[in-house]
Amino acid sequence: MAGETLAARALRCAREAGTSPLLVLGHRAGEVRAALSQHPSWTDSEVVDCPDWEQGLSVSFRAGVRAAAERGAGRVAVVLVDQPGISSTALRRVLEAQAPGRIARGVLGGTPTHPLVFDLDRARQAAALAVGDEGARAYLRAHPGLVDAIDISEVADAADIDTPQDLLAWSTIGSQD
Repeated sequence: MAGETLAARALRCAREAGTSPLLVLGHRAGEVRAALSQHPSWTDSEVVDCPDWEQGLSVSFRAGVRAAAERGAGRVAVVLVDQPGISSTALRRVLEAQAPGRIARGVLGGTPTHPLVFDLDRARQAAALAVGDEGARAYLRAHPGLVDAIDISEVADAADIDTPQDLLAWSTIGSQD
């Protein structure tokens, strides 16, 4: 949607996929909250602050898993705000494919990506192994036999927004939803 922030888009897509979104905020959390307050997708979403975000993705991942557990979630879907091409359709496909005790992972053109969907217990185990700037990567490497690859190529885009130029390129392409 035109004028939609990456955070608002992620929340909207997660809701459209049938989840109860939980957003972990770190750097510039106050600014992100202020921007989100301008979007309807903000109103019924949970937000968790991660004051130690500078320690890397592992801290944010643990904060999100802990908050999901506190809210009684049975599963955890990991979606990255900086991947706006992961549509609600892609997330829904991975959610529907996730089997009990297994990890479902989106694959674009043969390359593993997000979203990832874990049972809560597996998400907790992955969070316990996470260090530095890696979320679930160590757990996924240690347990490749638990991961089911779900092709989302025709319903997602691999765009990863890491720079202002990436954002500009994405904004000229538009969204898939």
